[in-house]
Amino acid sequence: MTTPDSPDQPDQGATPGPTPTSTPATTAQILDASRVMLRGGLWPAAVVAVLAAVVAGFLAGATGVVAAVVGAVVVVAVCSLGPLVMRWTAAADPMVVMAAAMVSMMAKLGVLLVIFLVLDGLGLVDTRIAALALGPTAIAFIAGEVIAFARMRTPTIAV
Repeated sequence: MTTPDSPDQPDQGATPGPTPTSTPATTAQILDASRVMLRGGLWPAAVVAVLAAVVAGFLAGATGVVAAVVGAVVVVAVCSLGPLVMRWTAAADPMVVMAAAMVSMMAKLGVLLVIFLVLDGLGLVDTRIAALALGPTAIAFIAGEVIAFARMRTPTIAV
């Protein structure tokens, strides 16, 4: 009787372990996805930021425009971290890329909160107007990312 550990009979139930790094094709797919997601998020965010600045100008004058622009710039900078983290980890194992993307999503919310609280504490800008730009711009960026990713023609799940 042979056991699964014996050299003359391979283990029938063994599955290959995780690869330490992704394949070149997977890396290319991740880089493509991050590029598409970043571009997909930037365009709607820019449109919403301009609209928010115009509305802020009507509501609070020049100081409102400055606050709206500050809020929009903060959102674009922070929301761009997700696709950039995907680019930085593209050569790693796909599960590491996914974990990094999920952590960066949670970190975005924390960073936005901290920046908003610092701006409020310093009193440099009207945080009510900045929030009017920050919220819709963040929603536009994230929606643009999701839509751009959904429209990609690259398969994202390998069987």
